Amino acid sequence: MRFPWANTLLLIFLAMELASGFFGLISGSEERAIYILLHRISGYGILAVLGWKAVNVARSLKWSRDAGSRWASIILGALLVVCLALGFAWSLVGPYYWWLFSGVSWHIYVGVALAPLLLWHAWKMTRGVPTRFWAERRLILRAGGMALAGFVGWQLSEGIARAADLSGQSRRFTGSYETRNMSGNDFPRVSWLNDRPAPLAAESWRLRVFGASEREFVLSYDDLDGWSEVTATIDCTGGWHSTQRWRGVPLGDLIRDANPSEDARSVVVRSVTGYYRKFSMEAAREFLLATHVTGERL
Repeated sequence: MRFPWANTLLLIFLAMELASGFFGLISGSEERAIYILLHRISGYGILAVLGWKAVNVARSLKWSRDAGSRWASIILGALLVVCLALGFAWSLVGPYYWWLFSGVSWHIYVGVALAPLLLWHAWKMTRGVPTRFWAERRLILRAGGMALAGFVGWQLSEGIARAADLSGQSRRFTGSYETRNMSGNDFPRVSWLNDRPAPLAAESWRLRVFGASEREFVLSYDDLDGWSEVTATIDCTGGWHSTQRWRGVPLGDLIRDANPSEDARSVVVRSVTGYYRKFSMEAAREFLLATHVTGERL
């Protein structure tokens, strides 16, 4: 039996792309930029493998196979090409948008669509392969070679972007592009899943602090109009980032005033729309409940 090494390496790099893309998306810190770097290297590694894979694909189209398998393979290949093209265009040419979404968002959506087909293809192509082949020295060497080719391809593309003065050279480590720094409320407005929440009347809005604590209390908007200020960058998964000066009340001050019990381990911050995030007690103490952005009321 001939070991399908090209298919195996392609599946490995695709799995790395999905995993590194996911963790890069949720990490958001420069200390964890390794996920984004692995995502870029894996992308160019896939290109390297496709050089060999393309020959096999062309031959396989002539084989007698059931229509379902044939079409699934064609769709998988097409989605892969589209996903790579979207990602490379975003990272080199610059930001672009189509049908309300950015190019990087479409890159993510197509990548997610790849997942079920990838699992099917992995099972179909490896179910009859003996386990001893997975530790074969030639496979390890080829994987290392393709990874090296991916690294070289990534570095070459970065060099081309700089030499050609392409917009891609200015993107942040997350892949996002700068949008209206220090602009106050002029930075892009976003909402959770485009739910378009109605504007709030600051006079009637209230913040309730409660939970496993000694004290519960309610604050008005004016009560939060503190003078703690921090300069921070908001980086959206839609592909833009904007640095602003944020003013408000440290969440740590509210936690202190509530005097949480010793067994309290986390803090949930919930908006009037129902969207919420849960943070560890340690992390929450470092956050700011902002009321103003670069000198303007938020």
